[in-house]
Amino acid sequence: MTSKLLVVYQSRSGGVQKIVDAFISGVTLAAEQATRKITVLSQHPFDTVAADVIAAHAVVVATPEHFGSMAGATKHFFEEIWHECLEETVGKPWQLIVKAGNDGTGAVQSVERLVTGLQWAKFRPPLQVIGDITETDTNSAVELGASLAASIELGLV
Repeated sequence: MTSKLLVVYQSRSGGVQKIVDAFISGVTLAAEQATRKITVLSQHPFDTVAADVIAAHAVVVATPEHFGSMAGATKHFFEEIWHECLEETVGKPWQLIVKAGNDGTGAVQSVERLVTGLQWAKFRPPLQVIGDITETDTNSAVELGASLAASIELGLV
């Protein structure tokens, strides 16, 4: 059996990319031990359509904080998928990753407000990386990815 994990992210300066890469490496490490294959599809919000979300077992949204909110591309993603996914994806497991320069609160709140409307099921609290990315941050991303992959393997999400 194969599960698809969709990672939707934008990264202009490379910060979100670094965290997403660490997250995906955690998924990959855990999936190597699993009997259930996990395919990771990572793509830009502008390239993601409702069918991608519907086909995914779980969704990871990774966004930088822009002007105290989610990135415009992330908002565009939600605008594009909203109507088709509103009823089709209720209960879908999801995870939020935010790379912020300030505190990230506005980005978290703006994404969570939309996902609450979609009625997705939060996997873990958001991974918020504030300021410069540290080894602790990348390790947290690897652990989160491994945890999500293990939870998919065990049928917990």
